[in-house]
Amino acid sequence: MSEEFKKLVDQSFEKNIKPIWLYTKDYLYGMMPADEEGNRWTEVVYTLEGDDLRTKERNAMLSYQFLFEELEKGVSFYDKSFNVNNLKTFADSIADKNDSEKIKALINELKTNTEKYSDDMPIVKSAEESGVLKDKV
Repeated sequence: MSEEFKKLVDQSFEKNIKPIWLYTKDYLYGMMPADEEGNRWTEVVYTLEGDDLRTKERNAMLSYQFLFEELEKGVSFYDKSFNVNNLKTFADSIADKNDSEKIKALINELKTNTEKYSDDMPIVKSAEESGVLKDKV
């Protein structure tokens, strides 16, 4: 499974729309575009103990909701400095966008304004940083 995961990480950076990758001590989490428009996204979860890889493709609306929940509940559990209130404020500011624009805006916000959300957010911002993920599997 680890080789399959590494391939997904590499593929995720090939599209014009960039993915988001997050990591904890227990699992690695990604949301990557499944098409060039951002209407479909693939959620990737790799559980470190047990070498378990799960992927699920969904529409942009559901993908946004799953990513938001991961940040709100998953990341904030592991990263105590993660500011959920700032996340909710940002979500309110993009409420009028269409679904594919919402998820792209959220990913861009987290990558460009990381310090607004966490002192030490476990995020991979580029393909050049993807070794952090690959080294964990």
